[in-house]
Amino acid sequence: MIERAFPPAAETVPLYGAPVIGPDETVASIAAALAGSVLAPPGRLWRLAVAGTFVPILVWAGLRSTVPAAFGPAAAAWWIGLAAGCLLISGLLLLAGVAWRCGIGRLAQTAALLCAGLAALYPVPVHPVSLGALLLASLGLWTAALLPDLAVLRDAAGPDRRRARLYRMLSAGWCGSALQWLAWERACRGFGLLGILAAVAVLIDLALAAALRTDRHDTLLPVALLVEAVLSGAGLIAALAMTLRRGRGLDGLITGRHLDILGRLLLAFGLAALYCHVTEIVTALLYGDAAERARLTRRLLGDEAPAFWILMLAGLLPTQLFWIPAIRRSALALGLIGALVAIGLGADHVLATRIGATGAALADLLTAGIATVGSAGLFVLGLLLLFRLVPPVGIAETRQLALAQNADAAPRVPETAPDARPGPFAVQPLGQPPGLIAIFASEAGLAEAARGLSGPRAPRLDAFGPVPMPEAAGALHRGERSLNRLALFGAFLGFAAFLAIRIAGLAGDMPDGPASVAALLARPLSWPDSWPSSWSTAWPTPWPAAWPLSWAMAAVPALSAAAAGGVLGLAVALLSVVRAGRAGRLPPAALAGHFVLTIEPSGAPFIPAALARRLNALPTDAGRPLALYGLAAGEPQR
Repeated sequence: MIERAFPPAAETVPLYGAPVIGPDETVASIAAALAGSVLAPPGRLWRLAVAGTFVPILVWAGLRSTVPAAFGPAAAAWWIGLAAGCLLISGLLLLAGVAWRCGIGRLAQTAALLCAGLAALYPVPVHPVSLGALLLASLGLWTAALLPDLAVLRDAAGPDRRRARLYRMLSAGWCGSALQWLAWERACRGFGLLGILAAVAVLIDLALAAALRTDRHDTLLPVALLVEAVLSGAGLIAALAMTLRRGRGLDGLITGRHLDILGRLLLAFGLAALYCHVTEIVTALLYGDAAERARLTRRLLGDEAPAFWILMLAGLLPTQLFWIPAIRRSALALGLIGALVAIGLGADHVLATRIGATGAALADLLTAGIATVGSAGLFVLGLLLLFRLVPPVGIAETRQLALAQNADAAPRVPETAPDARPGPFAVQPLGQPPGLIAIFASEAGLAEAARGLSGPRAPRLDAFGPVPMPEAAGALHRGERSLNRLALFGAFLGFAAFLAIRIAGLAGDMPDGPASVAALLARPLSWPDSWPSSWSTAWPTPWPAAWPLSWAMAAVPALSAAAAGGVLGLAVALLSVVRAGRAGRLPPAALAGHFVLTIEPSGAPFIPAALARRLNALPTDAGRPLALYGLAAGEPQR
């Protein structure tokens, strides 16, 4: 099917043939644009935006004491839904290897981290372990994805010693070696998977909380919360992407194709959320008992009607406008509707807490809404501050996409290099120990050269590059499995620690101590009515006393604890591999961002001229380097 393209509108191309990155974007231009936006002094517009965030923050602080206490869990659930949705989108796109994710991945990860932190400011309606796992998984994915970008900022901030020192510390010794890239890719996928588990667990926890506090016991509720979380996260990402695209001039990195895909995503999940609510209404009308029909009447026409119609008119129905291609591909329409959807879906969390049944008036609902939206000032302030420290778009992933899409995106050979004489295959007289560095136009050429130099008496080789290099890692026989082992070990420890603490706390509260716990473990899991009545006040939490080891009250937070433990184990493994990946000699800092092969002696006689002849004999398109330099002893370490 041929559709009208993004601007210029007169040209028609297949929808999915539209570019996901500007045709002029290269490895160097991407680093210059994104690092430059961070390292440049803050402008007047940024200062005004920071000052403007204090207005909603002050409004939020002033209204918090006047908002009914019942609205606190609803506000926390709204922020949790946004965080879970953003984390789900980021993790799923990462695991699926979707190419266009690089334009919105950093936005989704940052939004998830900030939203999870803001949820902790309210009375949390979920188990603290579930919220902690969500926050930890968001932080782990955000930090891991940043490591290569921090190294780019470290190299670009050379004249600014204070900034360079900060990024040198934060980059943890990243140098872009093949082993580091291999560990980074696996760690990011691991953090993405653990983030998905933490997000699903916290949403199930929200559904259980709603079932305990209200009469919403239908099995569709967890599915509806999951769909609405992704929908609200997509709306927030769309609003942020359009603001960033317009404010930072990143049209080449967040393209028209991103607009269309985000619009389709909002449309699809908007339809799914509408299906959940319409199904609930139809089921109550056709098969519901008197209580379910009374609840439906209260929702449509009674005291819950304001929240319900805000949900429908602001959170769900506007997504159907994206059936129109012109609206779907309009940056302004996408940003406005995305923000409206993200805000409007908070009304469903108001319904989940059944605030209308407490006698809350419409004025209370409006006050709570203003106060909750006012807390968004903290969210915007966090975004402004974080994006002054880190790039708003991932440099490494965008470079990888540019190399795959643009023929001229490869890094060019620098005219000069420290302590080296430029020129193809120019070998400088070296001190001891000698070494060579070869520069290549692509990872494929570097991998072919590594295979050409391999053998029983081969020199020590290492590869460095601006993007992940799986082919080069295979040619150098680099492998890393400690990440999976430590992640699984951490997940097991987290799961076991949660159950041990849960059982120990239960034993301290039970009348007969360990004997009561043993009796509890020996009984089959069932509903609270079948448990001894003497335990009804033994559990000092909002949850019923008999439920701490039931499948719901134990399995959901235990899954969150396992995800949190896996995140910690994976973080320790990644840091250890990053440190190990810079054990050898590093190329000069001037060659950062290039595909570089370092060649060092490994016990056998090392003759630089003979190695240069071997490399020169390789075909031009299969392993011959663009330039070869001598690597003197005592090169500065990054």
